[in-house]
Amino acid sequence: MRLPRLTSSPIARFPVFAALLAFAFFFFAVPAAAGGQATQMRLPSKGGIAELSSSGPQSRHGDVLTADGDVDLRYQDLRIQADHMEYNAATADALARGHVQFDFNNQHLDADEARYNVHSKRGSFSKVRGTVKVDRRPNTNVLINFEAAQVERLDDRTYVIHKVWLTVCVPDRPKWKFYAPRATLRLNQKVVLLNANFRLFRIPLLYLPYATAPAGRRVRESGFLLPDLGNTSRKGYVLGDSFYWAPVSWMDATVGAQYFSKRGWSQIGEFRIRPWENARVNYTYFGVDDRGLPGPTGARVPQGGHQQHLEADTALPHGWRAVVDFNQLSSLTFRQAFANTFAEAINTEERSAFFLTNNFRGFSLNFAAVDDKNFFTSQPVTSVVVRSAPEARFSSVEQAPWQRLPVYFGFDAYAGALHREDSNLDTPAFVQRSEFSPRVTVPLHGGPWIGLTTTAAFRTTRYGAQLASGAAVDQSISRNTGEFAVDFRPPSFERIWEDSGTKWKHTVEPHISYNYVTGIENFSRFIRFDQDDTLTNTSEAQRGRRRGRGACHLAGSPETLFRSDVRRRTGRGTAKRLRRA
Repeated sequence: MRLPRLTSSPIARFPVFAALLAFAFFFFAVPAAAGGQATQMRLPSKGGIAELSSSGPQSRHGDVLTADGDVDLRYQDLRIQADHMEYNAATADALARGHVQFDFNNQHLDADEARYNVHSKRGSFSKVRGTVKVDRRPNTNVLINFEAAQVERLDDRTYVIHKVWLTVCVPDRPKWKFYAPRATLRLNQKVVLLNANFRLFRIPLLYLPYATAPAGRRVRESGFLLPDLGNTSRKGYVLGDSFYWAPVSWMDATVGAQYFSKRGWSQIGEFRIRPWENARVNYTYFGVDDRGLPGPTGARVPQGGHQQHLEADTALPHGWRAVVDFNQLSSLTFRQAFANTFAEAINTEERSAFFLTNNFRGFSLNFAAVDDKNFFTSQPVTSVVVRSAPEARFSSVEQAPWQRLPVYFGFDAYAGALHREDSNLDTPAFVQRSEFSPRVTVPLHGGPWIGLTTTAAFRTTRYGAQLASGAAVDQSISRNTGEFAVDFRPPSFERIWEDSGTKWKHTVEPHISYNYVTGIENFSRFIRFDQDDTLTNTSEAQRGRRRGRGACHLAGSPETLFRSDVRRRTGRGTAKRLRRA
């Protein structure tokens, strides 16, 4: 097969003419680009190609390329922008001046001048404002912002910063920041500050000869925390410190102590662990070895003690959940003397509980142990202790066995062992109490306007002990009660006003309820363990109305601006109660 012969072009037949044409194109094209279009040049470099472009003129003297006007140097993941740049293709050194911007992955620097080697990734920057993004966890990151006179970049992850202001707040108006003559930033590890001082709203508050802060995925870093310094009228001068230990990402602990010049010294401990998802354990301890303050006779009255709290919560297989909430207080005197807040000082109750629960198909099964201690006075110490351990509860929400018949059934069942101890009564260690209460609910509707819900229940309770002459005796007693409740919902009223492009809606929802309880006899013989034992014969009626106001835009969907609920009852805000003796 014969192929057609290719005819050579005139340029190929005249090599001198082709050379002159290429020279003319280069001579006229470069000035045109310098006049208004960006010029881009690809420079061979070790490990890749460095691309340099600019909107201004470019010149080359040997290995050094000079460019002006929006200069942009790109090499792999690196980008340097400046007004003027000199790049040495042989050594890969770049000198940039004027509005320098350095970007590498999550690192951004703004500087007046930069000297950088694209091969070794080392460089120095002058008059710098920088931002480093630290990825803490998925979809969560922290920005470390700093200003410095000089920054040295040693490698991809290490910066040595001189005369630095550092913060994680908004850089324009930071609420707090650190100043240090020298700092070392190791990405994905930590920031080390030497001779630093902590400032709040530009006011220096604390000097730190050596300080570290996490700067990586590992949010917590082991080390000593900021020292505690202070002076109070009751404790005197306070001096203390704590050590924070974070061996793994899902566990940490804090151990510390404080010295009180007037009282003694305190111990502080905290332990936290999250071994897996939906499981956590928290433990805190606070104690004081107290010398006491001088009394009226000059003798010291110690008020030391301790308190501890353990909280654990975990999800178990097959829908089970286990919770532990343990609280222990040595004395009310200790709490009143060393509480940090007024709300804590007046809290007189200590409650500990453990329960195991499971909810399934409208039923709830619970096993629990509860210990409730309530202090009455601190001097002398008086308190009441009520313990319910063990106990089991089984209940259901209202459920309809027939789809077309609006009759709903539910029940509550309880069995447990209780104990009560106070200054006047000390029951046996385990007083049996069991209860069963079925109920039926029938909702009635008079069209879409009127709703009437009736509920009837029967409750039977058995106690393993009873009161006789103010003391607990080991004789059982039972209680059978009938309960009836009616909840009536008349039609609600509403009105809409229009004013200045806004609609205002006002609603009034009246309601009337009636409760009736009967069958309780020998009320004084029941041991009062909790609110279930205070049930009395009752006949009460209550009425009220619920008012609400809101606003919505004419052209949009309702947007609630505010809402107020007011319950008005008969007798100037007091419920009208008709009690049956």
